[in-house]
Amino acid sequence: MPLQMPSLSLEYVHATIDGPPNKTSFAVEMAILPEGQDPGVSDWETAAWDGDDVICLVGPGGLIALTKGVQYEVWVRITASPEIPVLRPGFIHAT
Repeated sequence: MPLQMPSLSLEYVHATIDGPPNKTSFAVEMAILPEGQDPGVSDWETAAWDGDDVICLVGPGGLIALTKGVQYEVWVRITASPEIPVLRPGFIHAT
């Protein structure tokens, strides 16, 4: 079930990530794109760890301003050299 979020709201989006206990020591980025689009090089934005969640600010003035009625995919990229996993932990439906 996608997260329902008003397009006028500015708030942190949380994506819970499973993995080793030391995962929060790795750099993390987030991309939020309309459903069906893969992130390109310029789509990744610095995110932060909040416990097991990756968070970033979404909405007007945040990572991305949402368009009402559009469903977005949330992407997370973790740089854990030599691995760089890319995950899709969820969706946002802008209301």
